[in-house]
Amino acid sequence: MKSAPVLSFMARAAACSAVCLLTHCAPTPVSSGGGGTTAAATASSPFVNSLGMKFVPVPGTNILMCTTETTEQQWVAGGGAPPLDSWGNSGNHPQWDTGWNEAKKWCEQLSLKEGRRYRLPTNAEWSAAAVGASTPYPWGSAWPPPSNFANYSGEERKTDDMKSYLRGNGVQKLPIIKGFQDGNPTRAAVGSYPANALGIHDLFGNVAEWVGDGPMTRGGSNNSAGDDKRELETYYPTSGQSQAGLRLVVER
Repeated sequence: MKSAPVLSFMARAAACSAVCLLTHCAPTPVSSGGGGTTAAATASSPFVNSLGMKFVPVPGTNILMCTTETTEQQWVAGGGAPPLDSWGNSGNHPQWDTGWNEAKKWCEQLSLKEGRRYRLPTNAEWSAAAVGASTPYPWGSAWPPPSNFANYSGEERKTDDMKSYLRGNGVQKLPIIKGFQDGNPTRAAVGSYPANALGIHDLFGNVAEWVGDGPMTRGGSNNSAGDDKRELETYYPTSGQSQAGLRLVVER
């Protein structure tokens, strides 16, 4: 006579548990892409999202930063338009020729897709990730930079296949850092140069990176050649549609 109420209670408990799981009331953070959780991410065990982007903590902030710039392949997989001209590069090269507003919209699309807040880093967050950059230059105090430090405008841009791009009527269009080489006359595949102490690649050089505070880029690019630290680190374009790339952060 008492078995029916017991079974009824058990059925209600099972139904409640099912609803709880469906409404995500479990306290454990959910991973997107099978690469751990944002809360557990470390430099040696990054959070990995569904696009294969790896994110590591930045001390003093509440974000994880992607270890590489957003690639053309990731840009398209996240809903962005295919690049008009990849200059013969593979999809593992950084997305380029992207406006500030366009980059922010793409972050919003990815956030909706994955249920996490992805965005451009703030200027302060970008600076926090650039550990060791308090010296006269990002690499130290000597000029020129050590070879292969980053993808700046080096001697390799003097090769024959670059002459039409670099020169017009015998006049050099783009400056070159004399005595410096990085092996790539244009953009390089992401992660081609050593990571910093946080495990983050290419904060300097390769493509300029938008920050979220306003239409400003950080880090310089493969066109950077000036011996002024400001030119190698910060650029204020005239509009939010200037050519640049992007690096994502995800909020914890």
